[in-house]
Amino acid sequence: MQNWVFYGLIAAFFFALNTILYKVAQQKGNFSPYYGSFMLGLGVILIFGLFLLFKPSFEFEWKSSSLALISGIFWGIGFLAVAIAIAQKADIARLAPIYNTSILLVIIMSIIFLHELPDVSQMFRVIAGAVLIVVGAILVSV
Repeated sequence: MQNWVFYGLIAAFFFALNTILYKVAQQKGNFSPYYGSFMLGLGVILIFGLFLLFKPSFEFEWKSSSLALISGIFWGIGFLAVAIAIAQKADIARLAPIYNTSILLVIIMSIIFLHELPDVSQMFRVIAGAVLIVVGAILVSV
């Protein structure tokens, strides 16, 4: 297995754990989605602060740093939307497939903006996977 696949699986596990833990926290504390998102943001700052403390690697460059900051802002907006949905008593089992249709958007945007066209041997699997994602989101949301 290639390293990036392993890291992708780790990310999937922790993003899933994040969503479950956030919903439990929201149910127990009954706090606003804005406060909950703020606390989550502090957790993110803490983990990356510790990472930089023990493995310092600071190479600043305006363009890439600005793009990374904008990426974080976009992620924050997306998480805030999830937090609001959870505060409105959304079932995570139904919500997660809907917001994970972002995978389909990533595929489309990577083809359009990054020119990352799958080769012919992968094209069918990419299209079939994208269709299954959309069908799954539709099935759980109705």
